[in-house]
Order: sequence, then C-alpha cells, then structure tokens
Amino acid sequence: MLAANINPLLSEAGLAWLKSLVFSLSEATAIGALAYSLTGEKLVWWKLLLSSLITGLVMGTVSVILKDQMLPFMIHVLLYMIISVILFSVFRLAIFWRVLTAVTFAMAIYLLLEFLNLGVRYLCHMDLNQYRESFSAKIICFLPQFFSALLLAYVFYRRKINLFITKGKEV
Repeated sequence: MLAANINPLLSEAGLAWLKSLVFSLSEATAIGALAYSLTGEKLVWWKLLLSSLITGLVMGTVSVILKDQMLPFMIHVLLYMIISVILFSVFRLAIFWRVLTAVTFAMAIYLLLEFLNLGVRYLCHMDLNQYRESFSAKIICFLPQFFSALLLAYVFYRRKINLFITKGKEV
C-alpha cells in the first residue's frame, strides 16, 4: 500500500528532475562555451562537455530540491559561478584568475541574452500562464537564447576575441 503511494511521487519527482536537466544542462553548456571562448585557450571538447555536464547536473538537482523555496536569483548566479569556476579550475581550463574572469564575463553576457529574450517574449505578448504550464513553450522560448549564446561563443573563439593576451598576440 505504501509503495503504491510513493511510486507516483517518485515518478513525478523524476520527471521534474528530467525537465530541469533539459534547461540546466543546455544553460551550463552555453555558459561554459562562452567562458571557454573568453579565456583564449585552445578548445578541448571533453573539458567543456564534462564540466558543463557536472555543472548542469548540480544546478538542475539544486533547482528541483529547492523548487518550493525558489532560490533567490543572486544566490543562483553566485552558486553557478562558484561551481563553474571550481570545475574549470579542476579540469585545468586555464589558470584560476583567467577562469574566474571568463566565467564572470560569460555569466554577464548570458544574463544579458536572457534579459533580451524576456523582452522579446514581452513584446510578442507571450501568455505567461501558457509559458508556466507548457514545457514545449518553455523550450521554444529558451532556444533563441541558447543558440545566441553558442553563436557568440563560436564567434569569440574563431575570431580570437578573448579577455587576455595569449601567446602570439602580444602587443
């Protein structure tokens, strides 16, 4: 009897976690790509993907656990930055100060893209009730922000636009 009552709760919690992971993994990948491109270091795919995967898993789990308490925005951003800096430092993306600076700038750029995305939704008269209730509407609204961040990261990386003077670029 008790197992019958717990099973739907577990499946609902698992579904909530999977939905959260869709956004947190892709957001971590976009922020990670921006940060990586801003360091000026040569891209090592496994470092970017593994650190983004771990960051996304941690932030997705935290957001599901604290769903009812709604993590304050500034604490969410700081936690995201701390986790990203630690993981990029562990994976030796670059030296600590470069990682810290790049992650800070990447977060600022990503938050600007998120703000612009919210503005576009407002200007397009997006029904917020539909957005809250519909998982597909959330994905559709999130995609421009995600692809814009990846496109910026790609342009920064290919054009060698970064925050630091790297070997061969001395003035």
